Amino acid sequence: MFGQGVFFVPGKELRVFTVLRADTRETENGRVINNSYTPVCVIKGILAEAKPEEKERWRQLQYPITHKIIQQGISSVKIKAGYVLEYEGRKFYVRAEPYNIGGLNYWTIYYCEERSDV
Repeated sequence: MFGQGVFFVPGKELRVFTVLRADTRETENGRVINNSYTPVCVIKGILAEAKPEEKERWRQLQYPITHKIIQQGISSVKIKAGYVLEYEGRKFYVRAEPYNIGGLNYWTIYYCEERSDV
């Protein structure tokens, strides 16, 4: 999958993430609630903690992030803000539309917030 020139250091290897989409339903009063998640697809990516500058920039935009997940290529399913990437019980909420560097579909960056309270 990764060609020549990409070297992994320990702890930065490819990880398998399950992409989950929120299932929503409407109550009798018209309130939309989310009570479950449906697996959509599986992606492989590198999990990295966001730099302090990135965290501050996204916090100022009202979208706090803690991590970024870097995938080579693009996903078979269009991943949107609000989807969840799950890895070994850890849940990373996608906070913004994925960033396709240069529009070349070679690398995709997902800016995520890790949440353990849900």
